[in-house]
Amino acid sequence: MSNVELEAFSEWLEHLYDPRSVAVVGASDDIKLPGGRVLQFLLGYGYKGAVYPVNPNRAEVQGRKAYRSLLELPERVDCAIVLVSAAASVGVLEQCAALKVPVVMFGNSGFAETGPEGAVLQARVSEIAQGAGIRLIGPNTNGIINSRNGFTATFSPVLDQQGLVLHDGPVAIVSQSGAVGASLYYDGQRSGLPVGRLYNSGNEIGITLEMVVDAMLDSPANITTVLCYVEGLRRPDLFVKAARKATLLGKRIVLLKSGVTAAGAQAAAAHTASLAGEDRVYDGVLHQLGVARARGFAHLLDIGRVLVAYPRPFGRRASIASISGGVGIMLTDALERAGMGLAAFTETVRAEIEPILPQFLGLQNPLDVSGGPFHYLDRLRALLQIFDRNPESDFSIIAVGAFERRQMEIAEVLADEAKKCAKPVFALWFGGGDQATRYLNGQGVPCFLDAERLVQAIAPGLRRDPSGQQALPDEFQPNVAAARAVIDAALAAGRTVIDEVGGKRILAAYGIDVVDERVVDSPAAALAALAALRLPVVAKLRSDALVHKARAGGVRLGLDNGVSVGTAVAELLKLARDLGLPDADVVLQEQVPPGVELLLGAKRDATFGMVVTLGIGGVLAEAWDDVQIRLADGALDVRDMLGRLAHQSLLDGTHGQARVNAAILAPTLRRFARMVVDLTDDIEAVDVNPVIVHDGARAPTAVDTVFFLRGKAS
Repeated sequence: MSNVELEAFSEWLEHLYDPRSVAVVGASDDIKLPGGRVLQFLLGYGYKGAVYPVNPNRAEVQGRKAYRSLLELPERVDCAIVLVSAAASVGVLEQCAALKVPVVMFGNSGFAETGPEGAVLQARVSEIAQGAGIRLIGPNTNGIINSRNGFTATFSPVLDQQGLVLHDGPVAIVSQSGAVGASLYYDGQRSGLPVGRLYNSGNEIGITLEMVVDAMLDSPANITTVLCYVEGLRRPDLFVKAARKATLLGKRIVLLKSGVTAAGAQAAAAHTASLAGEDRVYDGVLHQLGVARARGFAHLLDIGRVLVAYPRPFGRRASIASISGGVGIMLTDALERAGMGLAAFTETVRAEIEPILPQFLGLQNPLDVSGGPFHYLDRLRALLQIFDRNPESDFSIIAVGAFERRQMEIAEVLADEAKKCAKPVFALWFGGGDQATRYLNGQGVPCFLDAERLVQAIAPGLRRDPSGQQALPDEFQPNVAAARAVIDAALAAGRTVIDEVGGKRILAAYGIDVVDERVVDSPAAALAALAALRLPVVAKLRSDALVHKARAGGVRLGLDNGVSVGTAVAELLKLARDLGLPDADVVLQEQVPPGVELLLGAKRDATFGMVVTLGIGGVLAEAWDDVQIRLADGALDVRDMLGRLAHQSLLDGTHGQARVNAAILAPTLRRFARMVVDLTDDIEAVDVNPVIVHDGARAPTAVDTVFFLRGKAS
């Protein structure tokens, strides 16, 4: 979409959430039926627009005049909600097209999610909607909600609650599942999360989840946080664009992705007729885009609660005051596991705390304060202000339990002081405190019942330190023509795999340091090649039919004289004959000094397209499978990628190896990513393993590689 189209879409989204008139096709007196509930909610939650029940069999529905069809309405409505059978809905949509109804919601099922026959029906509906320029919501959606004006275009029973008052706010929930979205909305409203908008996208014939997320960010309703439940992205390109827009606007997207296992992915495809991408690709890409990832239903709302209360980034050091020493320890453990920690208490801070607490309690973080500050609330106020002034502290956690009779007094003090504090304040209320918890959350002080849950709500929203991206510009200009020549030659020969010799020519064309090597076909040729190589060398058997040389015994290391080289080449050529590899020859290459072995990779992901991988390489690559994945065309924060690998002792020089310097590695990774982007039409996957990182300022050296090509369509 162009910027003009996106702007127009955003305006349309506002028209959708604030229509002047709506028709409910399939309206019913029976509130057990979808047509009955939608009408009941529209009339009961304060929607001020005109509401027209459409039912060919009734003159009146729920006290309102009913109409036989859309063609009999006194005006063209802004929105039609269709709640009849899938087959009957085609005729209704044709009426909408004739009347030029701009927005139609199909709340019915029976389309692509049911199988081939439903898919044919869905295609017909899509054809009609596109031909008439109708914005179609669904099908198979249970609707949308605008908390501000009571436009409750949904049949979800979660709104069938006596005394429920809808509270507007800067949170939007966008879900591909109707039941999940509606439940998230209700739980958010009930727990004090200010959810202003709900959108359930259903089968997404016309309007996809990504389109809505993107438009929400531009909404004049001041949506700052978008919580998403996703089974599979249909427009991943637009989602990436929206995520980058959110970063520029200072807004946040949180995503709960189901279908993360093989069985779950299969279920997701059956549910929404969409494809689920590889889960760890989602992990890496979302992290790269600054999209917080939720791991469950409650976790999604928890993260949203934190981001709404504290949208600006803050650091990782906590100051803790707890009524229980044990709970303070649990919080400390949870912070450590999540990559956070405790703030240091300076001498000034200790001096300020000392008069507030009995001497036997100590002055270390986390503070075990016993019950004093919760009996004498002026001490609680003082503690929060001391924490807030501490330059070593980024946020505060107050942990309290029991005090059921005084819970509101304590909660009111916490809420009042939190508004005065420059740094975030979180509450942990273990044991009772239901009223206080709801109050604090409603006042914008995130309050949780469990230490782990509190910390896990904070961690995904923390923005990473962007300094790893502030590298000097790389002025190297790749020789794209030389790289393409290698690919074209392989394709012309009917090959879809480029071995390490050709692959290293491509890498070298992009300024990636490669090992010096020669190809030989006899012991005599090998001895002649040694004049151009430094000893020791490595000998590798090469054949189009032999991808994993080491497994077949096709590698010889540490060859430091002519005799050993000649012998090794003769043995490898005999191995080739034994294996039936008539095209085989031998690659002699200089043996690179030991260093840290990493891998670089690229592959075509079903959802996001070309992604790049950085991870632990060498013989440990398959055993440990320790990698980070990012979009090839995105900003690559090399320090962050290295820091998120599990096996840090391999990278930090702990075992006497070279310490991996992100600044030295960065140009290699960025040139590799540029290569992947430039050659994306031709390559399916690339493995460079190992890439050896050296001591000092020398660039890493690519030792082995293989390119897998897409081939050409006949």
